[in-house]
Amino acid sequence: MKLDKPSIAKRMTVLQPEGAYSVLSKVSALEARGKKVIHFEIGQPDFPTPKNIVDADIRAIRQGFTKYNPPLGIMPLRKRTAEEINESRGLDISEKQIAVTPSGKTAIFTVMAAVLEKGDEAIYPDPCFPTYRNLIDFFGEIRKPVPLIDKNSFSFDMRVFRRHFSKKTKLIILNSPSNPTGGVMPMKDLLEIAEAVKNTGCWVITDEMYSKII
Repeated sequence: MKLDKPSIAKRMTVLQPEGAYSVLSKVSALEARGKKVIHFEIGQPDFPTPKNIVDADIRAIRQGFTKYNPPLGIMPLRKRTAEEINESRGLDISEKQIAVTPSGKTAIFTVMAAVLEKGDEAIYPDPCFPTYRNLIDFFGEIRKPVPLIDKNSFSFDMRVFRRHFSKKTKLIILNSPSNPTGGVMPMKDLLEIAEAVKNTGCWVITDEMYSKII
């Protein structure tokens, strides 16, 4: 009897490699062969991790902080994070509203998995951090890209936003400062978006940005 070969779920085929990491894999192979490469693909500093951070990590390991953590993160870190956000952004949140994740992508995945159903519409900036588009496709949502235009500080083309926003909109992704343009959304755009989502079932993800108005 001929046995079928194991196969992965079809939904995995919609996930596309992120360009920067795809290039990094090729670059790493070149470096392994002794090639000298100047890195422009990954957005990380070109200097080593500061010594005080390295020392703190080593100290924590030696003190036994190597066990499982609570799902939302250790409480001292969540409290300090809330304090920093409140002090720097003029907000009033508690540690109960903070969740620590291994990465930004993990946080975005978790939020989308929690709030989106197949067929929901998701508004996102274009161009964008590739993870947004990948996960919208992965969860079976309907893409609603909004162009970023240079004459508006690389913020949303609000005319397109107004056309896209409807009762079917379940998620709006705001990324400011933008990856990849570096643009910052003007307050008037944020206020208009905030007004639009009031009293609706729409969720807003603010990536790289804390906003008191939403």
